[in-house]
Amino acid sequence: MKGYPKNIKTVQDFINLLSTPVYKEKALLELQAIFDLQDDTAERATTLIDPNDESKGWNTEIIDNPMPLYKQKGFTSRQAVIALITEYERKAVKTKYPKR
Repeated sequence: MKGYPKNIKTVQDFINLLSTPVYKEKALLELQAIFDLQDDTAERATTLIDPNDESKGWNTEIIDNPMPLYKQKGFTSRQAVIALITEYERKAVKTKYPKR
């Protein structure tokens, strides 16, 4: 791999980046953004307000998002995202100040 990837597709990709000191901070920021993204719901268009005039818009409804970003990346829950962040932040603290 040359440089930081444009698209990170899986949990393992994040683990690999977090294990590389050069990319660790950027990967942690991306994980935090995934955790913070509020995409648990989505808006779905159901029917036209006026079937004869599409410019009047659509009736919509809010539904549970079947594939929020954390699921697209392979995490089972938001808590799994924060667990990975916490794990690698703790590793940074442990390696920052070695025992004497």
